Amino acid sequence: MDRDNLAYLACLILALGAGALMAMQPAINAKLNAFCSHRLQASVVSFGVGFASLIMLSLILRIGFPSLGSLGAAPWWAWTGGLCGAYMVTVSLSIAPKLGATRWFVLVLAGQFTLSLILDHFGWLGFEKTPLSWQRVFWTACIVLGVLGVINTR
Repeated sequence: MDRDNLAYLACLILALGAGALMAMQPAINAKLNAFCSHRLQASVVSFGVGFASLIMLSLILRIGFPSLGSLGAAPWWAWTGGLCGAYMVTVSLSIAPKLGATRWFVLVLAGQFTLSLILDHFGWLGFEKTPLSWQRVFWTACIVLGVLGVINTR
């Protein structure tokens, strides 16, 4: 296997691992929430642990921190990633336990796929512009139909 294929395989494995961890995260955060008096407290603790981990990793790897000048040049929407994460974690604390892991994640995936079509089509947020095609719309519709099947099954 050549270096490019090996790097691609590593990306696939890391993405699969990230997906597996995402499946666990709502349950982990819900357990943390049981020891807090409000779900926002659990979100703050969860993000605090993540923040501390990233600071430690940055120090260990000697990556350093970006300059204020370079951060100031970022577009306004580049600052909203943390808000997206905070929304996801906080909403999952109250909704995922009620829906169950499968229902929660098929709805998350349906939202991701649907918005991804739009982001790709218009090339928004720095994505490469990829026009809608009937195949992409068809397969996304299949995913949405699958979501409907999962959420309507007990």
